[in-house]
Amino acid sequence: MKNVVKISILTATLAVAMASFSGCNKDNGPSLVSGSFNGRVSATVDPEGFDLSFIKYVVPWNEFDVDYNNNLVLGEQIGEPVSYSNNRFTINLPDPPPSESVWVNIKYALENYFGLSGNLNCSDPNVQVTDADFLAYDGEYLTGYFLNTTADRKTVCIYIYADGDVTITGGKVSVLLKEGWNRVYNTDRGKGKVSTKAPDDDMEWYYEDF
Repeated sequence: MKNVVKISILTATLAVAMASFSGCNKDNGPSLVSGSFNGRVSATVDPEGFDLSFIKYVVPWNEFDVDYNNNLVLGEQIGEPVSYSNNRFTINLPDPPPSESVWVNIKYALENYFGLSGNLNCSDPNVQVTDADFLAYDGEYLTGYFLNTTADRKTVCIYIYADGDVTITGGKVSVLLKEGWNRVYNTDRGKGKVSTKAPDDDMEWYYEDF
């Protein structure tokens, strides 16, 4: 598939919180729960009563965005599609991600992906990160995406690859990224906490249309 693909449904978009950022101070960081995992994602999707049998594949994607004016999905495919069957899929995220993935430093990620503000302590502000999303493909069009979230949609799991180890703390932030793939939990889209410790509530997978 091409890196920019026409889509058939344009009814929703991901909201990205934006906020000011006053700094990232170097710090050794406290003992935190690591978000590290081996990059293998095994998902059982709650169809919420809808028939999702039209979905044939799940495509790993980087820098996912939607151009609504031109009906385009933007970003980069970062791996081979995997089968979607009986509301399940299993995918091994590439390690490392391919060179065309978009890398940003921790400061940029905290500002633009998590909407954080205030003074934060970083053990290594120069660590670069990139992300993975999971897009649904019906064999002809990309039709939506899969979210790993709590049932109330307040806490979302974001899949991040880091090129080195780093801790980020301060305010509502308690993050320990290890080199490789990590799970980061973001509550209330930037208004709540950001942590690599899994929430007490169960995380589920859901499908969202574009």
